Amino acid sequence: MFSLLLVLAASSQQVDDTTVYFASKVYTADEQGMINNGVVVTKGDKIVYVGKRSDIEITDGVTVVDLGRNWLVPGLVEPHNHIAGSLRDLNDTVFLTNPELQTAEVVVPNNPMMRDAVAGGITSALFIPGSGSNMGGFGMLVKTAGGDTVEEVTVRGPGSLKVAQAGNPERYSFGVGRALMNWNTRDTLSKGLEWAKDYDAGKAKWNPRYSEFLGLGNGTVPVSVHTQIYQVVLMTLTMQVKELGLRSFIDHGTFDGYKTGPIAAALGVPVMNGPRQFWFDRSNARIMGNAAGWSEAEGLILGYNTDSPVVPQEELPLQAAMGVRLGAGTNETALKGMTAYASQALLMEDVAGRLIEGLDADMVCWTGDPVDPRSSVLKVWIRGKKVYDTDSDKRRF
Repeated sequence: MFSLLLVLAASSQQVDDTTVYFASKVYTADEQGMINNGVVVTKGDKIVYVGKRSDIEITDGVTVVDLGRNWLVPGLVEPHNHIAGSLRDLNDTVFLTNPELQTAEVVVPNNPMMRDAVAGGITSALFIPGSGSNMGGFGMLVKTAGGDTVEEVTVRGPGSLKVAQAGNPERYSFGVGRALMNWNTRDTLSKGLEWAKDYDAGKAKWNPRYSEFLGLGNGTVPVSVHTQIYQVVLMTLTMQVKELGLRSFIDHGTFDGYKTGPIAAALGVPVMNGPRQFWFDRSNARIMGNAAGWSEAEGLILGYNTDSPVVPQEELPLQAAMGVRLGAGTNETALKGMTAYASQALLMEDVAGRLIEGLDADMVCWTGDPVDPRSSVLKVWIRGKKVYDTDSDKRRF
């Protein structure tokens, strides 16, 4: 039997810093999967134990929160967010590629749309520039609540490099063809990565245009790529991943982009599908689900996004529900797509996205399965701090 004394003995913190949460169902998004009559123990802002209720011995003085017959799941992770700051959709399209820009300057903690996100169970989000150019700049990985300053809500800055291949950037200036866009994007990426390599070796001076490429070069910062149709998604995979070795993930991946699924799976490239969830496939004259197409590729890492405010942030679970309804896996794989898989795409799996020991205590209490539109959020904790509670806050959804 697990005793909380074992947790407390290794720390000088007080007993009142430890909280035990009981729930009818605890979904870990990890190897333990779903635990019936489960328990999660937090200490400060971290998770220290997850298991069965029957396997834990409670220490006197520890706070106990019994969530009854409800579900306790990891906080949902949104990989495509434009509402965490004051500009909603940052597009400073001076050039086709603008790697020197970033969203850090416009993050606004606790803004009204982010409060809605929290009420929808979203606890982490990647706040990125818009898609007006091929390279809008670097985004920020943030918590949706839990602090009043940018520093308090920041998980990682930069969070990703935002790249958009075709689509919106084709309207740049008087119109730009894909050949030029591909050449220019590759040229900027190559020069930035070469500078990062030389700078690390002490061979180059500081260059503010490429300064954030240091994270791209060492693999700690991903590239989130607005990429959709087959030809363009294929270019993402070949140029960025195979040729340049970047930790890129496919963002959107709609229309017939899913046909590159086997290649993406073989390269270990995650797909965060959405917000479009269906389209008419002329090659076989049928309406089909985009996520369903991707899910046919064995081993593919599949998640969802809202491109908020295109679709409201709090409707991320609805995107996943639509994916399942149109043939993409099960409710369990969809929930994992919004938690563990999304955190994997954002390279933050060591921070959040699962209920396991050592990660941030980002947790959401639901009335039932989050992928079931009939379920609703009751309580939200971010880094162990309760940030939303329908018992005291007005229920929003």
